[in-house]
Amino acid sequence: MKSILMLACMAMLALALAGCSEDAGITGSPAADGSTDLIESTDADKMRGNVGLPGRGATLRLKGVGHAYDGMVPDIDGDGMDDPAMCFDVDLYDSAGRKIGTATDCLSNITPVGDGLSIVGTTIFNLPNGTFMSRGNTTVQPLTTGDASPATHITGAIPMDGANGVLQGTGAYRDFTAQVRLSGAVNMSDVDNGVIVFDCLFMISPE
Repeated sequence: MKSILMLACMAMLALALAGCSEDAGITGSPAADGSTDLIESTDADKMRGNVGLPGRGATLRLKGVGHAYDGMVPDIDGDGMDDPAMCFDVDLYDSAGRKIGTATDCLSNITPVGDGLSIVGTTIFNLPNGTFMSRGNTTVQPLTTGDASPATHITGAIPMDGANGVLQGTGAYRDFTAQVRLSGAVNMSDVDNGVIVFDCLFMISPE
């Protein structure tokens, strides 16, 4: 049974569908395909963007069908306590289109603003040589071009110059700091059922 929190979050996400074309949404491919083709850490240097080398940065693509579940993320409001979020697990790819891990995208403080939404996004990147967690203030807006598209909305989070967007890390990312910029697209045509199709680029620029 869905929690009251998740139902409330899904209702607010559904508000952003107002004004979208009914034929804008399409279904995506399942993210969990059962494959185990993760790139080993010893092969990290071969990746475009050198995902295994934090000092060089990378563009990571979070792509697939996510199913909502309740989660908790590190403190957002300053009270020292973890905060609730609606989370989605999807696959993670490098800029060459190779699967390199998984990601968990968690949405908190979902607030309708005009036709769109303001969201605090917390994302965990699970890579062969460690994990790191980023956070950004995300804007979600309906597509306005009128063209056929696999997405219903675009998303974006732009960091301030010099701002570190990494909350914590493990392994090779234990002391990792970087600016994290999001430019993405999502399909929220089935958000009432807790399903979002993600296709989001995260540009990781180490400080």
